[in-house]
Amino acid sequence: MGNPEASTLVRLYRRLLPHALRQRLVKVFPANSRLLLQRCLAGLGGTWRGLRTWLSLRLDKRLRRDLRRTGFLPVWSGGRIRAAEVTEGLTPSVARATNLLRVCEVLERHGVPHFCVRGNSVTMTAVAVPASERPRAERALRVSTLAAGALLAGDTKGGRPLHADQRGSWSQLSGETILRMWWPLTDRTGRWTLGPNHACAVEFWAEEDALLIAPVPNLTATAVVAAENPVRMPVSHFTGPVSGVRGDLPRVSTRSEFTLSLPDEVTFPVDAVYTWVDGADPEWIRRRATALGRTDYHEQAISAARFTSRDELRYSLRSLHQFAPWLRTVYLVTDGQVPAWLNTAHPGIVVVHHRDIFTDASALPTFNSHAIESQLHHIPGLSDHFLYFNDDVFLGRSVTPGEFFHANGLSKYFPSNALVPMTPPSPDDPPSEIAAKNNRVVIAGTFDRVLTRKMKHVPHSLRRDVLQEIEERYATEHRLTQHSRFRSPGDLSITSSLHHYYGQQTSRSVAGRIRYTYLDLAAPTTGRHLNRLLAQRDYHTFCINDTVDDPDTAEARTAMLRTFLESYFPVPSPYEQPGPGLPRSLDRRDTSRTGQHHHPDLLEMER
Repeated sequence: MGNPEASTLVRLYRRLLPHALRQRLVKVFPANSRLLLQRCLAGLGGTWRGLRTWLSLRLDKRLRRDLRRTGFLPVWSGGRIRAAEVTEGLTPSVARATNLLRVCEVLERHGVPHFCVRGNSVTMTAVAVPASERPRAERALRVSTLAAGALLAGDTKGGRPLHADQRGSWSQLSGETILRMWWPLTDRTGRWTLGPNHACAVEFWAEEDALLIAPVPNLTATAVVAAENPVRMPVSHFTGPVSGVRGDLPRVSTRSEFTLSLPDEVTFPVDAVYTWVDGADPEWIRRRATALGRTDYHEQAISAARFTSRDELRYSLRSLHQFAPWLRTVYLVTDGQVPAWLNTAHPGIVVVHHRDIFTDASALPTFNSHAIESQLHHIPGLSDHFLYFNDDVFLGRSVTPGEFFHANGLSKYFPSNALVPMTPPSPDDPPSEIAAKNNRVVIAGTFDRVLTRKMKHVPHSLRRDVLQEIEERYATEHRLTQHSRFRSPGDLSITSSLHHYYGQQTSRSVAGRIRYTYLDLAAPTTGRHLNRLLAQRDYHTFCINDTVDDPDTAEARTAMLRTFLESYFPVPSPYEQPGPGLPRSLDRRDTSRTGQHHHPDLLEMER
């Protein structure tokens, strides 16, 4: 924190107030305000001036009401309190497209020549303006910032960006070759705010020998012919697909060099697949009880925690809508069950029954995820490349197809540092470890290679041809897995491990890297880790698992998880039924009260 006064305040705050008292102080404020207060008091980027401003806004209900009437809410953005525009269906792709379109509209309205550039950043867009047009561009943008509350920053070389509000210090930025423009946007609750990370960069290109020269590198061309006529392209060519928009998008001006497809771009379709079960369904419970009476199974294979649904699927789908709008279709594989809140009429989601994909109907009903996963490549209409999600896996920030696949079709897998034990399979082993050891046997028998590492709990990048080849090459083991009604000693874990190692040995999969974390709800430190995750939002994906079947703590674990998920993903996805439909426990007032009672450390997100 750069403010000495604020730093002194933070030190005194931490020294004089014990942790328990600090948490009581935080609980005095509304749930959707706590994280911002915590930031101000704990030194996570706040200032004493910002704290005073925030308190005045929070306490002045009339001011908040007046702001809401104009379509704005006070939020924390760009290091201070700002008025953000309330935007329905807000996602990062919507913010990127909004900022780019508004900059282009301002420049077009004032007759300033410009063209969109394919920049280096996944989260930001860029517009080029000839340097000779800078005075006119600055006048146009200055008027826009005064009228619409946009924000401005200059990218300085070798230092931190300069920031200016709508009264802005344009004179401070006169020497900058890049200006970043963004309009703070927030959802209707004020808990999900997008700002400078999704700005539009206005680049001033120098003019030399009839060429325009870029001030910074980009993905395509750093010099273009100045006299060339511009062309028009959909805004999604520069922002990527925009969440919630399936039709035509507005077009923006660009140059022919920036209309080309690049060699490392993933252009093939990618789908997503979930397997899901409603463990509270009486009919499903009856079928499971009947099956349990036939065979003895490992305790973990039949644990109720494996089948408990805490509405994770709703929020995992929200994470896809927010952070991966490029996914074509979502397939939900179930035993004939459909969540009451699911919008099955949406063209982007398809519910698939087990009987539609199992090659042998006698294997049904099944309660074994290994068996279900062995049949995923039989889903009708599924793309050749797809991501497989468990419903407790979430995207945590914007991702691209290139995070999971190479442009030439190779899939990526993400090995863990955890090792598969080298001991022989034992009935006392957890079913997941037995399956990993079985994978090792078939890989070693085919390729004379010994797998040792487990895989991370992330979205698994899969290819249908690899899965089909595994089914044919290891027909006996594959059939045994398909016919195991619960996790059993003969299982293979095909989608989460075997596919990746087999694809690697057949030159169709390669190791990748992704920022990921795994949380166990039963761990005593999970609440603190959820706070950090909510505040930083710096992981591409995360898994929140629950392996403990303890009815005494189940309610507290459920409350903690739901409070976190509603805070991280407050914007409903189009996969949900419109209108009322949230369970009572997910009502905003109930959520905040439950969160305070069960886990006071869990804070809301404002940024």
